[in-house]
Amino acid sequence: MTTTVRVTTFNVENLFNRYALLDQPWENRSYEKIVAAVGLVSIASRQGDLVSYPLTEIQRNNTAQAILDSQPDVLCMQEVENLYTLRNFNHEYLDDHFDRMLLIDGNDPRGIDVGFLLRKGFASEIEAVRTHVDEGVEGKVVRRAASLAGGYWISGAVFSRDCLEVDVRVGAHVITFLVNHLKAQDGHASSTTRRRKQAERVAALAADSAKAGRLPVVLGDLNVDPAAKDGSLDPLLKNPASVLKDPFPADTWTHWYTSGKEASRLDYILPHTSVKTGEPEIVRKGLTTKCTKYTGARYPTVGAEHTEASDHCPVMLPLVL
Repeated sequence: MTTTVRVTTFNVENLFNRYALLDQPWENRSYEKIVAAVGLVSIASRQGDLVSYPLTEIQRNNTAQAILDSQPDVLCMQEVENLYTLRNFNHEYLDDHFDRMLLIDGNDPRGIDVGFLLRKGFASEIEAVRTHVDEGVEGKVVRRAASLAGGYWISGAVFSRDCLEVDVRVGAHVITFLVNHLKAQDGHASSTTRRRKQAERVAALAADSAKAGRLPVVLGDLNVDPAAKDGSLDPLLKNPASVLKDPFPADTWTHWYTSGKEASRLDYILPHTSVKTGEPEIVRKGLTTKCTKYTGARYPTVGAEHTEASDHCPVMLPLVL
């Protein structure tokens, strides 16, 4: 008897919480909203400027719809502020679709973390969780406070955010999900080098998992297209000794870079070579109308600015166990 597990990864783009008492100007929000943390907002840029509450509600409804349309048993998310935010989003926008959630604060100075969720009613059990936020490239990871506007800064860490490992038992199998958000492209050679080191470490962790008798699945925003010539993902995608495979078609694209008007693949699900997989799916209905590459139907409230589900698409792959 086979079991199909629908696995989805989605970079939801700057999902944050904030308190209403920070609102300027004051909008006469209730006492409960002030004290109990208003809930979800979207950050419009790296400078921290906020999308308005009404637009945030539209945007996050579209984010939620894109997730639900992928029908995940397992969901891995990137760019979530903290576990409280994840729980709020699940309750307010996903109608408690998930009943088990994990998130460990990572190393990003903006506070964007990776999260892990299991669908309510999905027959599975979390057996172990491992974090790698304190792994250093050479020696100790150093954390220090920066300016008031700059949050905190970290040096020496392997991972920009985390490689969150979650062992999940499904029937007779234990799947190790390695949730990632690798170093972004910024034009600096040092960033490419760091991303390659991250990919090397993730590949080693996946190999360790396979040696232990588990089925590794590496997934998340790996932040570079496989067609790129920088070679930073070679340890995962082109290593003959890898225990992973890439079952997605070569013409897959998952991200729309608005200012560059470019589509690329940044999001991956790389299961163990022994795992059979079904037909992958990419939900693009939540993309901004600025994305001219996508010509299909969109959610009715998606427009050109701040109403899109994300600049990424949910990517779903069925694992057949």
